[in-house]
Amino acid sequence: MAICITIIAFLGSCKKQEYPILTSSTLNITQYLEANPTQFTLFDQILEKSGYSGFLGAYGAYTLFAPTDDGVKTYLKAIGKSSVADIDANACKDIVKLHLIQDTISTTQFTDGKLQSITMYGQYLITGVANVNGTSKTTINRQANLVTGNVRLGNGIVHVIDNVLTPAKLTIAQMVEQSSKYTIFTQALKATGFYDTLNVPANSSTNANRKFFTLFAETDSTFNAAGFSNFAALQKRYSTKGNPKDPTDSLYLFVAYHTVPDIKYLADVITSPSLATLAPQEVITSSLSGTTVLLNETTFNGKLEPGVPVNRAYSDNSTTNGVLHAVNTNFTIKVRAPTALYFDVADQPELRKITTVFRKNGTSTIINYGQLAGVTWDRTASTITYTCDPTTSSNYHIYYDHLDFGLRFGNASVINWIEFTTPLLVKGQYKVWICYRVGVHGQYTQVSVDGNPLSRIVNLSNVANSNGYLPDVTATDDVLAAQGFKRYSASAPLTLNTQVGQLAGTVNITSTDRHKIRLTAIKDQGSNSTGVTLDMIQFIPINQDQVYPKFYRDGTLMQRP
Repeated sequence: MAICITIIAFLGSCKKQEYPILTSSTLNITQYLEANPTQFTLFDQILEKSGYSGFLGAYGAYTLFAPTDDGVKTYLKAIGKSSVADIDANACKDIVKLHLIQDTISTTQFTDGKLQSITMYGQYLITGVANVNGTSKTTINRQANLVTGNVRLGNGIVHVIDNVLTPAKLTIAQMVEQSSKYTIFTQALKATGFYDTLNVPANSSTNANRKFFTLFAETDSTFNAAGFSNFAALQKRYSTKGNPKDPTDSLYLFVAYHTVPDIKYLADVITSPSLATLAPQEVITSSLSGTTVLLNETTFNGKLEPGVPVNRAYSDNSTTNGVLHAVNTNFTIKVRAPTALYFDVADQPELRKITTVFRKNGTSTIINYGQLAGVTWDRTASTITYTCDPTTSSNYHIYYDHLDFGLRFGNASVINWIEFTTPLLVKGQYKVWICYRVGVHGQYTQVSVDGNPLSRIVNLSNVANSNGYLPDVTATDDVLAAQGFKRYSASAPLTLNTQVGQLAGTVNITSTDRHKIRLTAIKDQGSNSTGVTLDMIQFIPINQDQVYPKFYRDGTLMQRP
């Protein structure tokens, strides 16, 4: 959708083509084609010869992309046939199946990418937008323009198009091999055995489970820019085991990391925060910068790691078993050790854009559901608040800011759970700390990561210790940490016991990716237990210091003395 919107903005001077909904409950699809001989005589002949006119004239729920007579004539000329009579029945069946979906899909469901349901032929159709004589036209498979959309009939929807669609004939492997741009990548596919994996059509008898793939290939020029003049240089660099077919060999993993076991057009890529690859437990992250799709752009340890741009001109190529994209930069798996993540929950991309509020002392703003891509909660009518304290505040939140929200068990008017998407988290074992300001009342809260509950219930109002209410200010940092609590603020006085970090448990992160952490209220602490002031969530590797560094209010660190 984001790409589609960008394209439309780019074509801002074009006149938009509208597609009103036309309705006829008295006609079914076959009857509609027969009733409009000036448009569909030839396609009606194809339908009749295919043997499918019977069921398209009966009850059902279908979407048909029906080419006009002019479109069929263009197609016949292209294949060297003079009439529909010259096309055999099986070919007619394939034509109809490629144009037919067993689902009702209107133009409002068209995106810049594949349609939600597959055709009866076994391949997805893709839609997009193109400038045709100064008008923004909807395109189908980059082969036809939409003439009239949304003709609603008794058994489905007809979209009129100006050309006959033709199916993809090549597998991903074949498309790569037949392009002169990918000679090095073709050799890598064959050396690692992935050529065979990517050479099975998804609608073939040998692929009963209809497996689709997405490949992010690198052109020869991309490899050359990275210092690889030929495949031998690539193999020398990456084949650590001397056998590229060995699943532990780095060249094998290199190709596996470029392969996604699903069909993902660019519109799907940018709406997926991460894509699982065939490299075990390794993912590709995605983002959009203007009109550029970037892979693996992230901020890690406070430093921006530039993303890998996708070459739009060479991408979104449909094949019989998926889709082929090209990237402009060489990329591979980044080997990282587990690293502490100090997640400031108030640091959200959308909030950063509100420059009059974000980290401006003494300001706040209400956040409605859906405004933050990385934060969701169960009660969509409820809001949360971003607050940046004044410099005179007696609170000691990091960067002075925090998120405030109601959280209560069993109350229909208050949020019951809230979920955050973390920044990139390297796979490994971590202790998870919830850092907040203690209130008078709060909730007993279950913390879960990627749907897996952690071992300790967090009390977001107080903590149990010798005085029964707040952390024992006389205890040392290490004693508190052993009890599951810590002073995470370096600015706060040692005698302050309201800025608390509380251990939620240990988690095993199995993939280097962004992950989901959810706080769910499970029991009331008190009658007014609704307010939560959340500052940070910390993921600290189990073999690292759990107390230090601490954070000053300006974000700088205090290391262990």
